[in-house]
Amino acid sequence: MGYKLDYETFRQEVKKLVEEGLQEKGDYSCSWQPVHKNNVTKTGLRISEAGSRVAVMAYLELPYQDYLKGQPLSQISREIVGLSAERGFPDISTTQFNDYGEMKGKLRVHLVGREHNKAYLEEGPYKVHPMGAQILYAELENTGEGRMGFHVTHEYLSVWDISEQEAFDAALENSQRKEPVWFRSLTGGIDSILDGKDPGEGPVHKEELYILSNASRDHGAAVLLYPGAPEEIHRKMEGDYYILPSSVHEVLVLSKEADITPAVLRDMVVEVNQGLVPLEERLGDEIYEFQGRTGTLQKCKIPEREMTR
Repeated sequence: MGYKLDYETFRQEVKKLVEEGLQEKGDYSCSWQPVHKNNVTKTGLRISEAGSRVAVMAYLELPYQDYLKGQPLSQISREIVGLSAERGFPDISTTQFNDYGEMKGKLRVHLVGREHNKAYLEEGPYKVHPMGAQILYAELENTGEGRMGFHVTHEYLSVWDISEQEAFDAALENSQRKEPVWFRSLTGGIDSILDGKDPGEGPVHKEELYILSNASRDHGAAVLLYPGAPEEIHRKMEGDYYILPSSVHEVLVLSKEADITPAVLRDMVVEVNQGLVPLEERLGDEIYEFQGRTGTLQKCKIPEREMTR
């Protein structure tokens, strides 16, 4: 297999090659920056264009695995340079960043896990929610290749001279307008993702799982924050329902009339989280329920004798 660089040496070599590649593209700078990102702290390669407050963050954990499997350093660095320079940066000036009138329409609300996210949450305003925490995010660009934006910190609210409540109200209104609720059966939702054909909502079956997300399926768990959304799902489900926190991007919904216990559902969530969901995308391991009579979303109480994990 041959000699391979350790991760730290790999990082420094990639940074050097990226800097060399960017010199041919324009005036860019590279630096290492720790980033608190949903449950974990990562150190990314921050790439910014001269005079811009917008930056691309390149995380090297996955590229390092590709390198260990044989991908050349030169190819990895070229891909990072291409992402940074050829795709370009949103045309937003420092003046626009500091102008709430310019940024108000870009605010979004996200729902993230709270238990392993304390450092991240302390950076900016947040609201406690039964399933985690609401945070503010500014979406600068949304293309077919992905999104570019930033976590709204206390510093931004100070510069904008607005209250936390004003920011959350704007973010929630924007999210609900730009990212409407998307509700499909699990099988229909998977099919629509794989073949691009949306089957629509269809009739509800009590024993079937349903996906609840937003139109883009990006941070779609936040639809639970939309006024009236949990109640509308209750109407469609024709009764109370369980909520399984699949990830920050979607949750699963199941009628409480289904022949399965919350303890079994919780075991399912724990197993999927540990095996399939990246730590930074986890909402948690608990099961929740929505009760139409009280209009409340809360954690399911599972008797200790039924707990298996």
